[in-house]
Amino acid sequence: MKRVIFLLLLALLPSLSISAQDIITKKDGTDIAARILEVNIDDIKYKRFSNLEGPTYTIAKSDVLIVRYENGENEVFNDVNRQSYKANTTQTVVEGMKYREYKDFYETKYYVPQPGDPYSRAGVGIASFFIPGLGEFIDGEWVHGLAFLGGNVGLGLLGITQVSSYVDKNGNTVYNFNGLFWAIQAARLALNIWSICDAVHIAKVKNMYYQDLRGQRASFDLNVEPYITYAQTGTFGGPQPVAGLSMRVSF
Repeated sequence: MKRVIFLLLLALLPSLSISAQDIITKKDGTDIAARILEVNIDDIKYKRFSNLEGPTYTIAKSDVLIVRYENGENEVFNDVNRQSYKANTTQTVVEGMKYREYKDFYETKYYVPQPGDPYSRAGVGIASFFIPGLGEFIDGEWVHGLAFLGGNVGLGLLGITQVSSYVDKNGNTVYNFNGLFWAIQAARLALNIWSICDAVHIAKVKNMYYQDLRGQRASFDLNVEPYITYAQTGTFGGPQPVAGLSMRVSF
């Protein structure tokens, strides 16, 4: 009888040893017997279970697949830390809307550039600096662009009519610019500055609109992830790792 009890205790020792420690399973399949000290945003600090008085180790979460704690809880770590998207407007936007339909939905002072924004604010501003209306053409707003380009050309032609000339006694042509000419040039300059600001404004609004469309598409995620758990495979064998796949749907 004593011999049977002794053999039972020997068979249960692996199970008791596993349950008394944390198991870190890396993505390459390596297991680390540990005592977890801290789980931070980007890493995990631990001591090796075989040397609890030894140094503290740090491992990046991106290298960890799962941690099995001594109390039986499992924690799976993913590469993606997805945050809910905060829309730029409280209005409903859908794909295919025209600029005139959503332009009043957005306040560009709250614009925050994001990777993937289709319109360059600097690019359209510089384009309108050299050719008024060109930035609007790049933004895809042809009516705006034609208005600024036509206004600039019209003021230029009007200014020419305000220039008079005569030939002096030496045979040189002298040009006179009256006060109305300079007023027209000031108006032309103001129109050109307006064109630059308008092109940048349109680019910001359109970028905010497309950010919201991307945010709506990203709000539904389907993730298939590997996982490892431990299961009892025999009477005396103790828990053994079992691998599988899990599916997660996020809205």
